[in-house]
Amino acid sequence: MHQRHILFANVQGHGHVYPSLGLVSELVRRGHRVSYVTTPLFADAVTAAGATVVPYKSEFDTFHVPEVVTREDAETQLHLVYVRENEAILRAAEEGLDDDVPDLVVYDIFPFIAGRLLATRWQRPAVRLSGGFAANEHYSLFEELWKSHGQRHPADVAAVNAVIVELLARYGVHTPVRQFWNEIEDLNIVFLPKSFQPFAETFDDERFAFVGPTLTHRPVTTGWQPPTPDTPVLLVSLGNQFNEHPEFFRTCADAFAGTPWQVVLAIGGFLDPATLEPLPPNAEAHAWIPFHEVLPYADACVTHGTTGAVLESLAAGVPLALVPHFATEAAPSARRIVELGLGYELTPDQVEPATIRATVERLRGDAALRERVDRMQREILAAGGPPSAADRIERHLERARR
Repeated sequence: MHQRHILFANVQGHGHVYPSLGLVSELVRRGHRVSYVTTPLFADAVTAAGATVVPYKSEFDTFHVPEVVTREDAETQLHLVYVRENEAILRAAEEGLDDDVPDLVVYDIFPFIAGRLLATRWQRPAVRLSGGFAANEHYSLFEELWKSHGQRHPADVAAVNAVIVELLARYGVHTPVRQFWNEIEDLNIVFLPKSFQPFAETFDDERFAFVGPTLTHRPVTTGWQPPTPDTPVLLVSLGNQFNEHPEFFRTCADAFAGTPWQVVLAIGGFLDPATLEPLPPNAEAHAWIPFHEVLPYADACVTHGTTGAVLESLAAGVPLALVPHFATEAAPSARRIVELGLGYELTPDQVEPATIRATVERLRGDAALRERVDRMQREILAAGGPPSAADRIERHLERARR
């Protein structure tokens, strides 16, 4: 296939950008030219994957979600910042590429408004990427997340609907907002194994390619190892958005004080590790540590339950203890883990040392659960990854030319 120019449009988020980078590298390896709309936070990683950065400034640099969710007007503000983020991506792509129009627009599910309007503006085919659950006529991740937040559809919030209607109209799109939101691309690349998708049986193989998570293209390594080869290891993380909970991390560390366990706390950039002192000798706190370095040694992972951390753990064959109440967007995938018998959920009142320790020990000793985790691990490793995704994209481009 001759070289094509492919645009990736994505938001500023580890769980959105990193799943796509293996696909970017594979497309570049095959001779295609890739432009990638991203922020300075991910510019180096995107460049290392072989793409040319088209920079945009994220609304979330100054809009801190945990501060807004408790406000009276949270519903409106969260919907509006979502639209503004899409507009920022749109502006950056237009300014950077109107004189170098790509042959294909590949967009993450989160900035789908930007992705679909760019495809409309340039009259180009599009592909949607999902780092989490895909959407079809029977299932919507957006609807699940709004329910978790106690929010309505943006089309039902008058101030938000008006803003989106005006934005669509600028691109000659007069489809009602709800209908525009629900339209499905002819090709959707999903970075999950198919059996992890809710209502998996309703997703056809023609439009949906479930290629599993990208297990290549990892960030720089630190050389982390446990104190001894037979030390049981627990990884604890609340992701990079909702991690301002020093008491949670301290509780997890205290739960294993005086035990053989090594507790690795990935506390994110908002917390100062010093605020957790004094920690037991068998606990360590890191602002950031690559999961793929710790998980090969881990016996369990305690996390809020967003798809990225969950799939990293399952790909390494590690069962999960979930605390989704720390981040409402984690609820759908945490629920799916419990449904599939791949882990246990801890309610807010169970986040105390004795219950955490008992739950982690139970994970370690549950042979049937570990067999289900092993089965999911095998499915992830066999899902096809970036080469399979690139094959589907090239076929999609060929069809679009005819």
